[in-house]
Amino acid sequence: MKTIPTIGMRALPLWAAVLPLATVNVCYLVAVGLEHVPACIPYFSGCTSVSSTGRIAPERFIFLAGMLPSVVILMFFWQRFAMFLTLGGQIGSRVVILRVLGVIAALSLLSYALTLGSEDEGYRQLRRLGINGFAVSTFLAQVLLIFFYRSMRIAATEKLWRWLVSLCVALPLLGIAAALAKYAGAPRHAANNIVAWNAFVVASAFYAVVARIWWHHGFSGHLDNKSSGRPTSPRK
Repeated sequence: MKTIPTIGMRALPLWAAVLPLATVNVCYLVAVGLEHVPACIPYFSGCTSVSSTGRIAPERFIFLAGMLPSVVILMFFWQRFAMFLTLGGQIGSRVVILRVLGVIAALSLLSYALTLGSEDEGYRQLRRLGINGFAVSTFLAQVLLIFFYRSMRIAATEKLWRWLVSLCVALPLLGIAAALAKYAGAPRHAANNIVAWNAFVVASAFYAVVARIWWHHGFSGHLDNKSSGRPTSPRK
């Protein structure tokens, strides 16, 4: 059995869960206060886009202050999860794909954050490429994470793994729901905005579940399918 060194690792998914979501919400509140965007509950009404919360100063600086560290956190998160899988017995050549997708996701988010607010057509194309690349590479990385971790589950993480599956499935379901809403006559931009806002929540929940999984493995100390997965020593 192999012991996984998780000291310092458990904080990564927590930061990945909290920082991007907190950033866009703080930016939205500031933008509403300055009347840069309409006041509403964007998760339900879609009155404004996520991008609109970070286009104009001063909220643009808040957006960058939150998203640039998020890029670093996400890159480290995927690399460390790849290491977690490798130490748990996964074949290194397969886990490399997860590392590559993590880098693509982080760089795509960086491209999106740096070009947000620019009116130049070239930057607009980079922004679209960035946000689409981030969404696709993150979704694929999450699918691989679920697939690779499946054989490493312990009793305490069985339900958590199912949560990961549910959250991953929720992302395309959001897109399907938006398409149906637009087909039924709902405003196109509002439907897209609702999907984007709620996708942030789903992604944050995904990383939060991963943090809990790491907690169990970190305190059980071993990847043993017969283990209860519960801490073997008091938390200090």
